[in-house]
Amino acid sequence: MPGMSVSFIPGEILKLWIKGYKVIVLDIPLLFEAKLNKWTKLIVVAWVDAETQLRRLMGSDNSTAEDARNRISAQMSLDLKKSRADIVIDNTGSLHDLQEKFGDVLSQVKRPLTWTEFWLSRDEALSALLGVIIGVLGQETLLEVYR
Repeated sequence: MPGMSVSFIPGEILKLWIKGYKVIVLDIPLLFEAKLNKWTKLIVVAWVDAETQLRRLMGSDNSTAEDARNRISAQMSLDLKKSRADIVIDNTGSLHDLQEKFGDVLSQVKRPLTWTEFWLSRDEALSALLGVIIGVLGQETLLEVYR
């Protein structure tokens, strides 16, 4: 979902979820800073050491070391993101290595759900919503009977 504003992303996630998409991949470098992690079930962090991160950032936009350090320090550290992740991909290798590792992760998350995962998925959310609606309607009916 490149180019989307942060406030637009939850709505798009919801639309895709309602349509029945089982896996929605978001590439959001500022996921935690924008508090979008609450919209995700599984967080995958592509981690790299600080020296490699600095070198890659400087190489991607020809920024100076000082500018790159300032941009990196304005974000949550990759080590902290790593500690909050469900899955961590070591991104110190080549782009091909990263694509291969991501493919493995994607295969893992696309596997059939266990019963526990199933009941905690979209179907359970809809069941819970239906239960709340029935509960509220049931209470209103009981109140009518006792009036």
